[in-house]
Amino acid sequence: MSQMVSEYMRLESRLAGMAIGAEGADHDEVRLRLEIMMSQIELLQEGDLGKFINKSEQRKTVVATLIRNLHLLDKQVDTMTPEQVRQILPVLSELDGPLTSIAAATLTQDINIVNITHDKIQHLYYIYSVISILLIAMCITLGLLMLRQNNNLRRAHVRMKTLANDLQASKEKLQVQNRRLQYDAYHDSLTGMPNRLSFWQRLQEIVNQVRPYKGCAVVMLFDLDSFKDVNDTLGHDAGDKLLQDLASRLSFFRKTSETLYRLGGDEFAMLSYDLTEEMALERANVIREKISQPYQIYDAQINIDACIGIVISDGESRTDYLYKCADLALYEAKKEGSGHVQIFRPGMLQRLQENKSFEDDLLQALAHDEFKVYYQPIADTVTREIYGYEALVRWFHPVRGAVPPTVFIPVAEKIGLINALGEWVLKTACAEAASWATPLKVSVNVSPIQLMNTSLTDTIIEVLHQTGLDPRRLDLEITESDVFNENTRSLEILSQLREQGIQISIDDFGTGYSSLSRLSYFPFDKIKIDRSFVINIPEQKDDLDIVRLIISMGKSLHMRIVAEGVETEEQLASLQALGCDLVQGYLIGKPSPLR
Repeated sequence: MSQMVSEYMRLESRLAGMAIGAEGADHDEVRLRLEIMMSQIELLQEGDLGKFINKSEQRKTVVATLIRNLHLLDKQVDTMTPEQVRQILPVLSELDGPLTSIAAATLTQDINIVNITHDKIQHLYYIYSVISILLIAMCITLGLLMLRQNNNLRRAHVRMKTLANDLQASKEKLQVQNRRLQYDAYHDSLTGMPNRLSFWQRLQEIVNQVRPYKGCAVVMLFDLDSFKDVNDTLGHDAGDKLLQDLASRLSFFRKTSETLYRLGGDEFAMLSYDLTEEMALERANVIREKISQPYQIYDAQINIDACIGIVISDGESRTDYLYKCADLALYEAKKEGSGHVQIFRPGMLQRLQENKSFEDDLLQALAHDEFKVYYQPIADTVTREIYGYEALVRWFHPVRGAVPPTVFIPVAEKIGLINALGEWVLKTACAEAASWATPLKVSVNVSPIQLMNTSLTDTIIEVLHQTGLDPRRLDLEITESDVFNENTRSLEILSQLREQGIQISIDDFGTGYSSLSRLSYFPFDKIKIDRSFVINIPEQKDDLDIVRLIISMGKSLHMRIVAEGVETEEQLASLQALGCDLVQGYLIGKPSPLR
């Protein structure tokens, strides 16, 4: 606005100069100044200046007058005379004051706007300063956080690296443990030999290997003879040491095609393939000879041997069948005695099936009421009066007929029937004896398997209670070898029974390994002389002397003597002369059902 007022003053000055004819104040100069003013009319009506003018009616009037004068002058300026100019100058001069006032007001407003703007800028400065400070603080904080994060990342990296190293170490340790576990899974912990699992795996591999060209797999199973005696006499530590020495001794035999295995306990095996019978027997005998050489275990020298069973497959691919056949051959070898070797023959399988059928029949015999109790009399040697009866079990099978006790009793012990059978015989004999008019003795045989049963004492007492038989009439017969086998538990059971009034007899005396100190320690009631010593007297002087010695020893220990197997008057007379108390045999009476 101030510039416009200045231009307006210059216009007036040029018009005044034109009125007096001053030099340079012509129409063109006036026109120039007028055009400048005309060009600024729009500013007075629009924009911020226009808004400022429109706020005051006075200013609007002054500006309107100015615009009107300028338009009037614009129409006349080119033809105006000095006189006309002198006439219009007063009109134009009237606006000098108002325009100056407007310019001053505009300036004041601009100054106020500047001040306000300055204050805003100052305020913005403060805001931006605070924001800048905050940004700087945030940057510093962010930097610290980044520094901390970097430190955390470095520590995390170190931890990760340590963890990675630990994981690698754990992985390597686990691999070692896995290898060890896999080794342990396929090897015996005591001897280091491949174990049963390895045996079955390798056997299947050999069978698969020889099948395409119809070769043969060879399985050898061998058991150590009398190994149980080593454990029983020297202890399990000595037994373990023996097995370790044996494994070391047989280590020479470990070849690619022939491997030895420990299957458990004293059971070992060897696998091979494409061997003839002669070659297999040669291998087996080499192994047996190595095993049978003396062992020095601690301070003791031990001699053992082995029985070996061999099967050579002939197109057979069933591994369990091959093992079964080798086991059958081993069983046959053990039946022949220590140190024998047998190759499987088909007849062995037939005998196994027959044995299995025999066992099945025996297991059913008790339920089918096929057992009978026979009684053989025992008499006084001098008067021949009946002292009592021995209860003897007999088996009458509908197809097999009468089966001797020497055949079925060992099988009953093997298949676990002896406890039930023995209890049945005991109940039957006690019930029969309880019904006799004369209180005679009844003798019942007790198996060594029964002696191992911790409930035997309770069973016998319960049977006596059920049958009503006086315990003093019951005589239990125990074979000599069963009493003196270092089984203290058996002696404890016998002592408990004797405390109930039951008498205990040693059966088959002279065939086992008696201990005189044990005989004197445990007060047996009777000694039964085995029939093998009686059958040849009086002709056989050695047997007669043995019988005399047994009778003398028994009487010195206050035991009654019973002679078994008495069949002739001469034998009876000799026993009478020797002072034998009781006799039993066909001369007195055969075993038979009591009528």
